[in-house]
Amino acid sequence: MSLKRLPQDSPPEKIALVALHAGYSHSSLALQSIAAYAETEPYYEQLQLFECLVNKNPQPLIEALVAFHPKVLGFSTYLWNIIATIHISKIVKQLIPDVIIVFGGPEAGPRGEALLARESTLDFVIQGEGEAAFNDLVKLLLYGQGQLDSVSGLIYRENASIKCNPVQRLPVEKIPAPMTAGLVDVSRPLVYWETSRGCPYLCTFCTSATDRLRVFPMERIEADLQVLEQLENKTIKLLDRSFHLGRERSSRLLKRFSATPSGLRFHLELNPDRISPEAMTIFRQAEPGKFQFEIGLQSLNEGVLDTIQRSMDITKALENIRQLVEMRRHPVHLDLIVGLPGETAPQCAASLDQTFLLYPDHLQLGTLKLLPGTPLQEQAHQLGYRWDPDPPYEVLAHPLLTFGEIARFKHYAELLERLWNSGYLRSTLAGLVDHCFKGHVSSCFDGLMDKLGTCLAVDNLQPDSLFARLTEFILPYLVEQPLLGEWLLWDYSQFSLVNGKTPVWIAEQLQQTERFVVNGSRRRLPILTLTEAGVKMINRQCGRGVKAGRYAVWPKQHKKGRPVEIIAIEEDSEFKLHES
Repeated sequence: MSLKRLPQDSPPEKIALVALHAGYSHSSLALQSIAAYAETEPYYEQLQLFECLVNKNPQPLIEALVAFHPKVLGFSTYLWNIIATIHISKIVKQLIPDVIIVFGGPEAGPRGEALLARESTLDFVIQGEGEAAFNDLVKLLLYGQGQLDSVSGLIYRENASIKCNPVQRLPVEKIPAPMTAGLVDVSRPLVYWETSRGCPYLCTFCTSATDRLRVFPMERIEADLQVLEQLENKTIKLLDRSFHLGRERSSRLLKRFSATPSGLRFHLELNPDRISPEAMTIFRQAEPGKFQFEIGLQSLNEGVLDTIQRSMDITKALENIRQLVEMRRHPVHLDLIVGLPGETAPQCAASLDQTFLLYPDHLQLGTLKLLPGTPLQEQAHQLGYRWDPDPPYEVLAHPLLTFGEIARFKHYAELLERLWNSGYLRSTLAGLVDHCFKGHVSSCFDGLMDKLGTCLAVDNLQPDSLFARLTEFILPYLVEQPLLGEWLLWDYSQFSLVNGKTPVWIAEQLQQTERFVVNGSRRRLPILTLTEAGVKMINRQCGRGVKAGRYAVWPKQHKKGRPVEIIAIEEDSEFKLHES
């Protein structure tokens, strides 16, 4: 590619950086970090960031880019936005023919050669960290400073071939701090932040498997925290691939996070077997909701974990998770992956069954994605994988797991979302699994689909329909397992008052009502009775401390997003309110 240096008297050329986010609450540190790195450069004042949602009409973004008329246009790419990004870049190239388009990010980087070979409108791809690389490329394009072959991770055309430069990782002292530079978007519910970069582990399915760890100094972290402490009602999502980078450091950070104002919550990715006793004590003492835990178990099969080079003490991990869940102070999100090499359908089901019995706040069952640039994707053909060649690159089958088996696990995943993660039928599902399916949630899901078909997993059902289908399924079990009815009524009472859509059996059981004063207004609420055996299961999976007795519930559907109010009716006709 021939490069022309701009005349000295030419007007300043503009630089645009674009990110298409997956949702409103999401943002990214990528653009802000690149901007922070360039803060002392002459072109910084001509640099502008553009952010929008990937699923929105791109016309306003295209109009804004054309009006801005950049010389260099950089896109941050991920598997959820690469298709839309390519589409937008082609349109902008037609409208601004001389614009130089650069792709970076974890999606484009590993696919750089293929993208350049296929997309004629694309000029450069940067693999690896973009801060220094993009800055060096811009200075080369605008001022003629440097050489193409010296830009870290740059993939470019030269004559009739495509060249790929080696990736050079930034030393920790040169990684920019966009938080203290005032560049981080703090308007959204989630604020992204990092206290380290890279990962100490080598999991072959992960894009960080080859990214060496660099830990930020405590002075930088403290400066960032002083900025974060000025915010209100935000979740700070740490991008660190693992929070456990030494017991002393982890404990020090957790204590500091605990001391921040109550409006801040910290979302951490934990390795469960590495949670120290000191960390567990901090979690117990912290105010409820101060932390949110995301834990990737992936599998509970030791042989499978060895195959993907994931080191985990399974027994210790499960015990630590049990302690976190039983605290019921901080939400616990667990992840499992279907489709890992060497794992059979019965082994996947066993991991799911064992994990479900931990009763986490959220349990996600995902299908393996063979992401570009990961060691596992490079081994995929040798391992006999069949997978979707386009994003999100989900596995279709491997020698020990058929397409049909994976499809069934996808149905399990949807049932988890609708019945458990939604919060609608937690007590009912937990009781059903425990009392009727010997603790095997996979068998429970099989039973549901055998009787009701896959509609429960694939149809667009409203919550009323979910309760109707579950009621239909549960009725034959009630003779031998009457507690199921108790749990079903408890779940429904928190969702809605009796109305025309209420399943007949539920409506019949909730005919008794009484009037109560709730928030200054008189309400007629149905009465339900909970037994000692019934509240044992309810408390096991929600930790509310509910006692046996008579209750009325002012439900979620009528509270417009506010917490459910549970009225415990005392024998002397007094009552008290509990919020959940």
